[in-house]
Amino acid sequence: MNKKSIPVLFLAAFFLLLVSCVGGEQATDSSLVETKPAPSNQIPPTDPVVDLRFKDAVTQYIQTNWGTWAKGESMGQCLITNSESITEEAKEAVIEHGIEEAFNKVSGAHLQSLSTAWALCESKAATTTTVSTSEQTADVTASPTPVPVLDFESTLGHENFSYNLQKQFKDAVDEHFDAATEKAGITVAVYQSGYLWRYAKGKASSSEEMAVGTPTLIRSTSKTFLAGLVMQQIDEGLYSLSDTLNTVLSGNKDYKSLDKNVINPDATIEQVLTMTSGIQGVANYYRPEITQLQESQNWRPIDIIRLVITDFVPTGTYEYSNTNSMLLGLIAEHAGRQQLNELYKSAFFDPLDIVAVLLPQDAPPPDTARPHDDRSQWGGTGFGDIMDTSHYGADWYWATGKTSWAAAGMITTPENMARWAYELLSDQGSALSPTARARLLGSFSGPLISIGGSQPEHQYGYHVTKTTLSLSGSSITAYGHPGSGGGYVSDLFYSPELDMSISVLVNSHSDARSRAEAEGKITHSTLNDIARQIFQTYSDLADS
Repeated sequence: MNKKSIPVLFLAAFFLLLVSCVGGEQATDSSLVETKPAPSNQIPPTDPVVDLRFKDAVTQYIQTNWGTWAKGESMGQCLITNSESITEEAKEAVIEHGIEEAFNKVSGAHLQSLSTAWALCESKAATTTTVSTSEQTADVTASPTPVPVLDFESTLGHENFSYNLQKQFKDAVDEHFDAATEKAGITVAVYQSGYLWRYAKGKASSSEEMAVGTPTLIRSTSKTFLAGLVMQQIDEGLYSLSDTLNTVLSGNKDYKSLDKNVINPDATIEQVLTMTSGIQGVANYYRPEITQLQESQNWRPIDIIRLVITDFVPTGTYEYSNTNSMLLGLIAEHAGRQQLNELYKSAFFDPLDIVAVLLPQDAPPPDTARPHDDRSQWGGTGFGDIMDTSHYGADWYWATGKTSWAAAGMITTPENMARWAYELLSDQGSALSPTARARLLGSFSGPLISIGGSQPEHQYGYHVTKTTLSLSGSSITAYGHPGSGGGYVSDLFYSPELDMSISVLVNSHSDARSRAEAEGKITHSTLNDIARQIFQTYSDLADS
Protein backbone atom coordinates (compact mmCIF):
# COMPACT_ATOMS: atom_id res chain seq x y z
CA MET A 1 0.00 0.00 0.00
CA ASN A 2 1.18 3.50 -0.76
CA LYS A 3 1.85 5.13 2.60
CA LYS A 4 0.52 8.44 1.41
CA SER A 5 -3.08 7.32 0.84
CA ILE A 6 -5.39 4.40 1.36
CA PRO A 7 -5.87 2.42 -1.86
CA VAL A 8 -8.88 3.45 -3.92
CA LEU A 9 -10.66 0.21 -3.07
CA PHE A 10 -10.39 0.87 0.66
CA LEU A 11 -11.41 4.51 0.25
CA ALA A 12 -14.44 3.52 -1.77
CA ALA A 13 -15.44 0.93 0.80
CA PHE A 14 -14.82 3.43 3.59
CA PHE A 15 -17.02 6.13 2.09
CA LEU A 16 -19.80 3.70 1.22
CA LEU A 17 -19.77 2.42 4.78
CA LEU A 18 -19.59 5.95 6.16
CA VAL A 19 -22.59 7.04 4.13
CA SER A 20 -24.61 4.01 5.22
CA CYS A 21 -23.74 4.59 8.87
CA VAL A 22 -24.73 8.27 8.95
CA GLY A 23 -27.97 7.94 7.01
CA GLY A 24 -26.61 9.25 3.71
CA GLU A 25 -25.21 12.53 5.06
CA GLN A 26 -21.62 13.27 4.04
CA ALA A 27 -19.16 14.90 6.38
CA THR A 28 -18.16 18.38 5.23
CA ASP A 29 -15.42 18.93 7.80
CA SER A 30 -12.71 16.57 8.97
CA SER A 31 -13.75 17.20 12.56
CA LEU A 32 -17.04 15.43 11.87
CA VAL A 33 -15.16 12.19 11.34
CA GLU A 34 -14.01 12.34 14.93
CA THR A 35 -17.58 12.14 16.26
CA LYS A 36 -18.71 8.82 17.72
CA PRO A 37 -20.63 6.54 15.38
CA ALA A 38 -24.33 5.93 15.78
CA PRO A 39 -25.26 3.70 18.74
CA SER A 40 -26.05 0.73 16.50
CA ASN A 41 -22.46 0.69 15.29
CA GLN A 42 -20.71 1.76 18.46
CA ILE A 43 -17.29 0.28 19.04
CA PRO A 44 -17.19 -1.72 22.30
CA PRO A 45 -15.08 -0.32 25.16
CA THR A 46 -11.40 -0.84 24.45
CA ASP A 47 -9.18 -3.31 26.26
CA PRO A 48 -6.24 -1.46 27.91
CA VAL A 49 -3.96 -4.46 27.28
CA VAL A 50 -4.80 -4.48 23.57
CA ASP A 51 -4.36 -0.70 23.42
CA LEU A 52 -0.88 -1.00 24.91
CA ARG A 53 0.08 -3.74 22.45
CA PHE A 54 -1.36 -1.61 19.63
CA LYS A 55 0.71 1.37 20.73
CA ASP A 56 3.87 -0.74 20.86
CA ALA A 57 3.15 -2.27 17.44
CA VAL A 58 2.53 1.12 15.82
CA THR A 59 5.65 2.60 17.40
CA GLN A 60 7.73 -0.30 16.11
CA TYR A 61 6.16 -0.02 12.66
CA ILE A 62 7.09 3.66 12.48
CA GLN A 63 10.71 2.82 13.22
CA THR A 64 11.05 -0.15 10.86
CA ASN A 65 8.78 0.83 7.96
CA TRP A 66 8.08 4.56 8.09
CA GLY A 67 11.39 5.89 9.38
CA THR A 68 12.09 7.72 6.12
CA TRP A 69 8.53 8.86 5.39
CA ALA A 70 8.09 12.52 6.35
CA LYS A 71 4.54 11.93 7.64
CA GLY A 72 5.31 8.58 9.26
CA GLU A 73 5.79 9.77 12.84
CA SER A 74 2.74 12.05 12.84
CA MET A 75 0.54 9.41 11.18
CA GLY A 76 1.56 6.76 13.71
CA GLN A 77 1.09 8.96 16.74
CA CYS A 78 -2.31 10.06 15.44
CA LEU A 79 -3.42 6.44 15.06
CA ILE A 80 -2.35 5.77 18.64
CA THR A 81 -4.22 8.86 19.87
CA ASN A 82 -7.38 7.80 18.04
CA SER A 83 -7.14 4.11 18.90
CA GLU A 84 -10.51 4.27 20.71
CA SER A 85 -12.20 4.65 17.31
CA ILE A 86 -10.57 1.47 15.96
CA THR A 87 -12.18 -1.91 16.64
CA GLU A 88 -10.30 -4.49 18.65
CA GLU A 89 -10.14 -6.85 15.65
CA ALA A 90 -8.60 -4.11 13.51
CA LYS A 91 -6.05 -3.39 16.24
CA GLU A 92 -5.17 -7.08 16.46
CA ALA A 93 -4.62 -7.10 12.69
CA VAL A 94 -2.24 -4.16 13.04
CA ILE A 95 -0.43 -5.88 15.91
CA GLU A 96 -0.04 -9.13 13.98
CA HIS A 97 0.52 -7.92 10.43
CA GLY A 98 1.49 -4.23 10.49
CA ILE A 99 -0.44 -1.03 9.77
CA GLU A 100 -0.56 -1.08 5.97
CA GLU A 101 -0.88 -4.85 5.82
CA ALA A 102 -3.87 -4.79 8.19
CA PHE A 103 -6.09 -3.25 5.50
CA ASN A 104 -5.90 -6.56 3.63
CA LYS A 105 -6.80 -8.58 6.73
CA VAL A 106 -10.04 -6.96 7.93
CA SER A 107 -13.40 -6.08 6.43
CA GLY A 108 -16.78 -4.61 7.30
CA ALA A 109 -16.96 -2.46 10.40
CA HIS A 110 -13.35 -3.30 11.28
CA LEU A 111 -12.09 -2.02 7.91
CA GLN A 112 -14.34 1.02 8.33
CA SER A 113 -12.89 1.87 11.73
CA LEU A 114 -9.30 1.57 10.52
CA SER A 115 -10.06 3.53 7.34
CA THR A 116 -11.83 6.28 9.28
CA ALA A 117 -8.88 6.68 11.64
CA TRP A 118 -6.44 6.68 8.72
CA ALA A 119 -8.41 9.31 6.80
CA LEU A 120 -8.53 11.52 9.89
CA CYS A 121 -4.81 11.19 10.51
CA GLU A 122 -3.91 11.72 6.87
CA SER A 123 -6.00 14.90 6.86
CA LYS A 124 -4.22 16.16 9.95
CA ALA A 125 -0.78 15.20 8.60
CA ALA A 126 -1.47 17.16 5.43
CA THR A 127 -2.05 20.38 7.37
CA THR A 128 0.24 19.93 10.38
CA THR A 129 3.87 18.91 10.08
CA THR A 130 5.27 17.59 13.32
CA VAL A 131 8.63 16.46 11.99
CA SER A 132 11.44 19.00 11.78
CA THR A 133 13.02 19.69 8.42
CA SER A 134 16.27 18.03 9.41
CA GLU A 135 14.47 14.89 10.50
CA GLN A 136 12.48 14.77 7.27
CA THR A 137 15.54 14.90 5.06
CA ALA A 138 18.04 12.86 7.02
CA ASP A 139 16.81 9.75 5.21
CA VAL A 140 14.48 9.87 2.27
CA THR A 141 11.74 7.65 0.98
CA ALA A 142 11.54 8.14 -2.76
CA SER A 143 7.97 9.01 -3.54
CA PRO A 144 7.90 10.11 -7.19
CA THR A 145 7.92 13.83 -7.86
CA PRO A 146 5.18 14.50 -10.44
CA VAL A 147 6.62 15.73 -13.72
CA PRO A 148 4.52 17.98 -15.96
CA VAL A 149 5.10 17.97 -19.70
CA LEU A 150 8.62 19.31 -19.82
CA ASP A 151 10.37 21.31 -22.49
CA PHE A 152 13.86 19.83 -22.70
CA GLU A 153 15.13 22.54 -25.05
CA SER A 154 17.12 25.31 -23.40
CA THR A 155 15.60 28.71 -22.81
CA LEU A 156 19.03 30.28 -23.31
CA GLY A 157 20.03 31.75 -26.63
CA HIS A 158 22.88 30.00 -28.47
CA GLU A 159 25.03 30.78 -31.46
CA ASN A 160 25.08 28.49 -34.50
CA PHE A 161 28.20 26.86 -35.82
CA SER A 162 29.03 27.76 -39.42
CA TYR A 163 26.87 26.24 -42.15
CA ASN A 164 29.80 24.21 -43.40
CA LEU A 165 30.44 22.72 -39.94
CA GLN A 166 26.77 21.96 -39.41
CA LYS A 167 26.60 20.13 -42.73
CA GLN A 168 29.66 18.04 -41.95
CA PHE A 169 28.36 17.25 -38.43
CA LYS A 170 25.10 16.04 -40.01
CA ASP A 171 26.95 14.02 -42.64
CA ALA A 172 28.92 12.25 -39.90
CA VAL A 173 25.73 11.19 -38.11
CA ASP A 174 23.92 10.19 -41.31
CA GLU A 175 26.83 8.10 -42.55
CA HIS A 176 26.90 5.86 -39.49
CA PHE A 177 23.21 5.83 -38.60
CA ASP A 178 22.03 5.12 -42.13
CA ALA A 179 24.42 2.19 -42.43
CA ALA A 180 22.75 0.41 -39.49
CA THR A 181 19.93 -2.01 -40.22
CA GLU A 182 18.87 -2.61 -36.61
CA LYS A 183 18.01 0.80 -35.18
CA ALA A 184 15.30 3.14 -33.89
CA GLY A 185 16.36 6.77 -33.46
CA ILE A 186 19.37 8.94 -32.73
CA THR A 187 19.91 12.41 -31.23
CA VAL A 188 23.19 14.33 -31.14
CA ALA A 189 24.36 17.66 -29.74
CA VAL A 190 27.66 19.53 -29.98
CA TYR A 191 28.44 22.40 -27.62
CA GLN A 192 31.29 24.87 -27.33
CA SER A 193 31.22 28.08 -25.30
CA GLY A 194 27.77 29.28 -26.33
CA TYR A 195 27.69 27.55 -29.72
CA LEU A 196 25.21 24.68 -30.08
CA TRP A 197 24.35 22.18 -32.83
CA ARG A 198 21.53 19.66 -32.47
CA TYR A 199 20.27 16.90 -34.73
CA ALA A 200 17.77 14.05 -34.54
CA LYS A 201 16.79 11.25 -36.89
CA GLY A 202 14.77 8.07 -36.89
CA LYS A 203 12.00 6.91 -34.59
CA ALA A 204 11.33 7.69 -30.94
CA SER A 205 8.46 5.19 -31.03
CA SER A 206 6.26 3.47 -33.58
CA SER A 207 4.19 6.64 -33.89
CA GLU A 208 6.63 9.48 -33.17
CA GLU A 209 9.72 10.73 -34.96
CA MET A 210 12.81 11.40 -32.90
CA ALA A 211 13.25 15.13 -32.26
CA VAL A 212 16.06 17.17 -30.72
CA GLY A 213 13.85 17.72 -27.67
CA THR A 214 12.84 14.06 -27.22
CA PRO A 215 13.95 12.93 -23.75
CA THR A 216 15.95 9.70 -23.65
CA LEU A 217 17.26 7.44 -20.89
CA ILE A 218 21.04 7.95 -20.71
CA ARG A 219 21.85 4.92 -18.54
CA SER A 220 25.29 5.03 -16.85
CA THR A 221 26.15 8.43 -18.29
CA SER A 222 23.98 9.47 -15.32
CA LYS A 223 27.03 8.84 -13.15
CA THR A 224 28.59 12.12 -14.29
CA PHE A 225 25.95 14.03 -12.29
CA LEU A 226 26.82 11.95 -9.24
CA ALA A 227 30.50 12.76 -9.80
CA GLY A 228 29.74 16.48 -9.86
CA LEU A 229 27.55 16.37 -6.75
CA VAL A 230 30.06 14.39 -4.69
CA MET A 231 32.88 16.75 -5.74
CA GLN A 232 30.71 19.69 -4.71
CA GLN A 233 29.83 18.18 -1.33
CA ILE A 234 33.50 17.43 -0.65
CA ASP A 235 34.29 21.02 -1.62
CA GLU A 236 31.72 22.17 0.95
CA GLY A 237 33.41 20.12 3.67
CA LEU A 238 30.54 17.67 4.20
CA TYR A 239 32.98 14.74 4.02
CA SER A 240 36.36 13.91 2.48
CA LEU A 241 37.79 11.41 0.02
CA SER A 242 39.54 9.55 2.83
CA ASP A 243 36.42 9.16 4.97
CA THR A 244 35.05 5.63 5.23
CA LEU A 245 31.47 4.54 4.67
CA ASN A 246 31.26 3.84 8.39
CA THR A 247 32.27 7.43 9.15
CA VAL A 248 30.09 9.24 6.62
CA LEU A 249 27.00 7.11 7.20
CA SER A 250 27.37 6.60 10.95
CA GLY A 251 24.09 8.38 11.66
CA ASN A 252 22.10 6.68 8.90
CA LYS A 253 19.85 3.93 10.27
CA ASP A 254 19.39 2.32 6.83
CA TYR A 255 23.15 1.94 6.48
CA LYS A 256 23.32 0.41 9.95
CA SER A 257 20.95 -2.32 8.80
CA LEU A 258 23.23 -3.43 5.93
CA ASP A 259 25.27 -6.64 6.12
CA LYS A 260 28.84 -5.46 6.75
CA ASN A 261 30.19 -8.66 5.20
CA VAL A 262 28.66 -7.42 1.95
CA ILE A 263 29.11 -3.64 2.26
CA ASN A 264 32.67 -2.94 3.39
CA PRO A 265 32.39 -0.35 6.19
CA ASP A 266 36.07 0.55 5.82
CA ALA A 267 35.89 1.37 2.10
CA THR A 268 36.71 5.05 1.52
CA ILE A 269 34.75 7.55 -0.53
CA GLU A 270 37.63 7.63 -3.01
CA GLN A 271 37.53 3.84 -3.42
CA VAL A 272 33.77 3.94 -3.97
CA LEU A 273 34.18 6.69 -6.57
CA THR A 274 36.88 4.77 -8.47
CA MET A 275 35.13 1.38 -8.27
CA THR A 276 37.97 -0.06 -6.19
CA SER A 277 35.95 -0.59 -3.00
CA GLY A 278 35.68 -4.36 -3.48
CA ILE A 279 31.90 -4.07 -3.05
CA GLN A 280 30.09 -6.32 -5.48
CA GLY A 281 27.10 -5.67 -7.73
CA VAL A 282 23.70 -7.32 -7.85
CA ALA A 283 23.97 -10.92 -8.97
CA ASN A 284 21.32 -12.49 -11.22
CA TYR A 285 18.68 -9.92 -12.15
CA TYR A 286 16.17 -12.76 -12.57
CA ARG A 287 15.90 -13.30 -8.82
CA PRO A 288 12.31 -12.95 -7.56
CA GLU A 289 13.24 -10.31 -4.98
CA ILE A 290 14.42 -8.04 -7.80
CA THR A 291 11.06 -8.35 -9.52
CA GLN A 292 9.40 -7.64 -6.19
CA LEU A 293 11.43 -4.45 -5.81
CA GLN A 294 10.63 -3.30 -9.34
CA GLU A 295 6.93 -3.81 -8.64
CA SER A 296 7.00 -2.31 -5.14
CA GLN A 297 4.97 0.82 -4.41
CA ASN A 298 7.22 1.73 -1.47
CA TRP A 299 10.64 1.96 -3.12
CA ARG A 300 13.60 3.35 -1.19
CA PRO A 301 17.24 3.73 -2.28
CA ILE A 302 18.45 1.35 0.42
CA ASP A 303 16.33 -1.42 -1.13
CA ILE A 304 18.67 -1.62 -4.15
CA ILE A 305 21.75 -1.98 -1.97
CA ARG A 306 20.09 -4.75 0.02
CA LEU A 307 19.82 -6.78 -3.19
CA VAL A 308 23.59 -7.30 -3.09
CA ILE A 309 24.31 -10.63 -1.36
CA THR A 310 27.93 -11.34 -2.31
CA ASP A 311 30.64 -10.63 0.28
CA PHE A 312 33.03 -7.82 -0.57
CA VAL A 313 36.57 -8.54 -1.72
CA PRO A 314 39.77 -6.68 -0.74
CA THR A 315 39.92 -3.04 -1.81
CA GLY A 316 42.29 -1.63 -4.41
CA THR A 317 41.35 -3.48 -7.60
CA TYR A 318 39.01 -1.93 -10.16
CA GLU A 319 35.70 -3.75 -10.60
CA TYR A 320 32.72 -1.97 -12.13
CA SER A 321 29.75 -2.20 -9.77
CA ASN A 322 26.63 -0.05 -9.67
CA THR A 323 26.47 -0.65 -5.91
CA ASN A 324 29.20 1.97 -5.58
CA SER A 325 26.95 4.52 -7.28
CA MET A 326 23.98 3.58 -5.11
CA LEU A 327 26.11 4.10 -1.99
CA LEU A 328 27.26 7.49 -3.28
CA GLY A 329 23.63 8.43 -3.86
CA LEU A 330 22.81 7.39 -0.30
CA ILE A 331 25.76 9.42 0.99
CA ALA A 332 24.75 12.48 -1.03
CA GLU A 333 21.19 12.32 0.33
CA HIS A 334 22.38 11.78 3.89
CA ALA A 335 24.85 14.67 3.74
CA GLY A 336 22.62 16.98 1.68
CA ARG A 337 19.43 16.10 3.62
CA GLN A 338 17.33 15.96 0.46
CA GLN A 339 16.38 13.41 -2.15
CA LEU A 340 18.95 12.95 -4.89
CA ASN A 341 16.71 14.40 -7.60
CA GLU A 342 16.16 17.50 -5.46
CA LEU A 343 19.90 17.86 -4.82
CA TYR A 344 20.58 17.70 -8.56
CA LYS A 345 17.93 20.32 -9.21
CA SER A 346 19.22 22.83 -6.68
CA ALA A 347 22.94 22.23 -7.33
CA PHE A 348 22.96 21.95 -11.13
CA PHE A 349 19.69 21.92 -13.03
CA ASP A 350 18.28 25.26 -11.93
CA PRO A 351 21.58 27.23 -11.89
CA LEU A 352 22.72 25.85 -15.26
CA ASP A 353 19.34 25.79 -17.04
CA ILE A 354 19.53 22.02 -17.49
CA VAL A 355 16.38 19.93 -17.81
CA ALA A 356 16.60 16.30 -16.67
CA VAL A 357 14.65 13.88 -14.47
CA LEU A 358 15.85 11.03 -12.26
CA LEU A 359 13.96 7.74 -12.10
CA PRO A 360 12.22 6.67 -9.95
CA GLN A 361 12.21 9.83 -7.81
CA ASP A 362 10.80 11.75 -10.78
CA ALA A 363 8.10 10.51 -13.11
CA PRO A 364 9.19 9.58 -16.65
CA PRO A 365 8.17 12.19 -19.25
CA PRO A 366 5.35 10.82 -21.40
CA ASP A 367 7.25 11.54 -24.63
CA THR A 368 10.40 9.65 -23.60
CA ALA A 369 11.96 7.76 -26.53
CA ARG A 370 10.96 4.13 -26.17
CA PRO A 371 13.63 1.42 -25.73
CA HIS A 372 14.48 -0.99 -28.55
CA ASP A 373 16.46 -4.19 -28.09
CA ASP A 374 16.40 -7.95 -28.53
CA ARG A 375 12.96 -8.65 -27.07
CA SER A 376 13.66 -12.27 -26.13
CA GLN A 377 14.68 -11.01 -22.68
CA TRP A 378 11.31 -9.27 -22.30
CA GLY A 379 8.90 -11.99 -23.37
CA GLY A 380 8.97 -11.31 -27.11
CA THR A 381 10.98 -12.15 -30.20
CA GLY A 382 13.28 -10.24 -32.50
CA PHE A 383 14.42 -6.63 -32.36
CA GLY A 384 11.83 -4.02 -31.43
CA ASP A 385 10.17 -1.92 -28.75
CA ILE A 386 10.70 -3.90 -25.55
CA MET A 387 7.87 -2.11 -23.75
CA ASP A 388 5.44 -3.77 -26.15
CA THR A 389 6.40 -7.23 -24.88
CA SER A 390 7.53 -6.58 -21.30
CA HIS A 391 4.95 -7.50 -18.67
CA TYR A 392 5.61 -4.09 -17.11
CA GLY A 393 4.12 -2.37 -20.14
CA ALA A 394 3.68 1.35 -19.50
CA ASP A 395 5.28 0.91 -16.07
CA TRP A 396 8.57 -0.18 -17.63
CA TYR A 397 10.34 3.11 -16.86
CA TRP A 398 9.29 2.91 -13.20
CA ALA A 399 10.52 -0.69 -12.98
CA THR A 400 13.93 -0.04 -14.53
CA GLY A 401 14.34 3.13 -12.49
CA LYS A 402 13.94 1.24 -9.21
CA THR A 403 17.06 -0.80 -9.91
CA SER A 404 19.10 1.89 -11.69
CA TRP A 405 18.45 5.17 -9.79
CA ALA A 406 21.75 6.96 -8.98
CA ALA A 407 23.75 4.67 -11.26
CA ALA A 408 21.73 4.90 -14.47
CA GLY A 409 18.31 6.50 -13.95
CA MET A 410 18.59 9.88 -15.69
CA ILE A 411 16.36 10.95 -18.59
CA THR A 412 17.32 14.03 -20.64
CA THR A 413 18.52 15.08 -24.11
CA PRO A 414 21.91 15.43 -25.86
CA GLU A 415 21.58 19.22 -25.72
CA ASN A 416 21.40 19.12 -21.94
CA MET A 417 24.17 16.54 -21.72
CA ALA A 418 26.55 18.38 -24.03
CA ARG A 419 26.06 21.57 -22.04
CA TRP A 420 26.39 19.61 -18.78
CA ALA A 421 29.72 18.08 -19.87
CA TYR A 422 31.00 21.54 -20.72
CA GLU A 423 29.87 23.06 -17.42
CA LEU A 424 31.35 20.13 -15.47
CA LEU A 425 34.66 19.60 -17.26
CA SER A 426 35.68 22.80 -19.07
CA ASP A 427 37.71 25.50 -17.38
CA GLN A 428 34.98 27.81 -18.68
CA GLY A 429 32.24 25.82 -16.94
CA SER A 430 30.54 26.80 -13.70
CA ALA A 431 29.27 23.51 -12.26
CA LEU A 432 32.30 23.14 -9.98
CA SER A 433 34.89 25.31 -8.33
CA PRO A 434 38.37 25.21 -9.92
CA THR A 435 39.55 23.15 -6.92
CA ALA A 436 36.77 20.59 -7.26
CA ARG A 437 37.25 20.32 -11.03
CA ALA A 438 40.99 19.83 -10.63
CA ARG A 439 40.28 17.08 -8.10
CA LEU A 440 37.93 15.37 -10.55
CA LEU A 441 40.25 15.64 -13.55
CA GLY A 442 43.21 14.44 -11.49
CA SER A 443 41.50 11.19 -10.47
CA PHE A 444 42.65 8.93 -13.32
CA SER A 445 45.35 6.52 -12.27
CA GLY A 446 43.97 3.03 -12.85
CA PRO A 447 44.33 0.56 -15.73
CA LEU A 448 42.60 0.81 -19.09
CA ILE A 449 39.12 -0.73 -18.91
CA SER A 450 36.08 -1.21 -21.14
CA ILE A 451 32.53 -0.51 -19.97
CA GLY A 452 29.73 -2.30 -21.81
CA GLY A 453 32.00 -3.09 -24.73
CA SER A 454 32.90 0.57 -25.24
CA GLN A 455 35.94 1.29 -27.38
CA PRO A 456 38.53 2.72 -27.17
CA GLU A 457 39.28 1.70 -23.62
CA HIS A 458 39.09 4.17 -20.76
CA GLN A 459 40.72 5.03 -17.49
CA TYR A 460 38.22 5.28 -14.66
CA GLY A 461 38.33 8.20 -12.26
CA TYR A 462 35.76 9.60 -9.85
CA HIS A 463 32.74 8.27 -11.75
CA VAL A 464 34.06 9.90 -14.93
CA THR A 465 36.08 8.19 -17.68
CA LYS A 466 39.08 9.38 -19.67
CA THR A 467 40.15 8.09 -23.07
CA THR A 468 42.24 9.08 -26.06
CA LEU A 469 40.65 9.57 -29.47
CA SER A 470 42.94 9.30 -32.49
CA LEU A 471 42.39 11.94 -35.14
CA SER A 472 44.17 12.35 -38.45
CA GLY A 473 47.73 13.26 -37.53
CA SER A 474 46.97 13.88 -33.84
CA SER A 475 45.04 12.68 -30.82
CA ILE A 476 42.81 14.30 -28.24
CA THR A 477 41.71 13.52 -24.70
CA ALA A 478 38.02 12.83 -24.13
CA TYR A 479 36.36 12.81 -20.71
CA GLY A 480 32.85 11.48 -20.19
CA HIS A 481 31.10 8.23 -19.33
CA PRO A 482 29.43 5.60 -21.52
CA GLY A 483 26.03 4.16 -20.75
CA SER A 484 24.12 1.26 -22.26
CA GLY A 485 21.59 -1.47 -21.66
CA GLY A 486 17.89 -2.16 -21.76
CA GLY A 487 17.15 -0.43 -25.04
CA TYR A 488 19.58 2.52 -24.99
CA VAL A 489 23.19 3.48 -25.71
CA SER A 490 24.72 6.78 -24.59
CA ASP A 491 28.13 8.35 -24.98
CA LEU A 492 29.43 11.67 -23.70
CA PHE A 493 32.69 13.35 -24.70
CA TYR A 494 34.49 16.52 -23.64
CA SER A 495 37.78 17.41 -25.30
CA PRO A 496 39.90 19.97 -23.40
CA GLU A 497 42.13 20.48 -26.46
CA LEU A 498 39.15 21.63 -28.55
CA ASP A 499 37.10 22.85 -25.56
CA MET A 500 34.13 21.06 -27.12
CA SER A 501 31.59 18.54 -25.84
CA ILE A 502 29.47 15.99 -27.72
CA SER A 503 26.55 13.87 -26.58
CA VAL A 504 25.17 11.02 -28.68
CA LEU A 505 22.08 9.03 -27.65
CA VAL A 506 20.23 6.19 -29.36
CA ASN A 507 17.09 4.40 -28.22
CA SER A 508 18.35 0.99 -29.29
CA HIS A 509 20.84 -1.41 -27.79
CA SER A 510 22.84 -4.46 -28.72
CA ASP A 511 24.94 -6.82 -26.61
CA ALA A 512 27.30 -7.32 -29.56
CA ARG A 513 30.93 -7.51 -28.51
CA SER A 514 32.68 -8.66 -31.71
CA ARG A 515 32.80 -6.94 -35.07
CA ALA A 516 30.79 -9.76 -36.63
CA GLU A 517 28.07 -9.56 -33.97
CA ALA A 518 27.90 -5.77 -34.33
CA GLU A 519 27.30 -5.85 -38.09
CA GLY A 520 24.29 -3.66 -38.86
CA LYS A 521 23.79 -2.67 -35.23
CA ILE A 522 24.46 0.54 -33.33
CA THR A 523 27.02 0.10 -30.54
CA HIS A 524 29.41 2.25 -28.55
CA SER A 525 31.86 1.93 -31.45
CA THR A 526 29.28 3.56 -33.73
CA LEU A 527 28.80 6.47 -31.34
CA ASN A 528 32.55 6.83 -30.87
CA ASP A 529 33.04 6.96 -34.65
CA ILE A 530 30.42 9.71 -34.93
CA ALA A 531 32.07 11.76 -32.19
CA ARG A 532 35.54 11.20 -33.60
CA GLN A 533 34.41 12.40 -37.03
CA ILE A 534 32.79 15.53 -35.56
CA PHE A 535 35.92 16.31 -33.54
CA GLN A 536 38.02 15.73 -36.66
CA THR A 537 35.86 18.11 -38.69
CA TYR A 538 36.21 20.86 -36.13
CA SER A 539 39.93 20.23 -35.65
CA ASP A 540 40.55 20.49 -39.39
CA LEU A 541 38.73 23.83 -39.47
CA ALA A 542 40.68 25.13 -36.45
CA ASP A 543 43.96 24.18 -38.12
CA SER A 544 43.07 25.77 -41.46
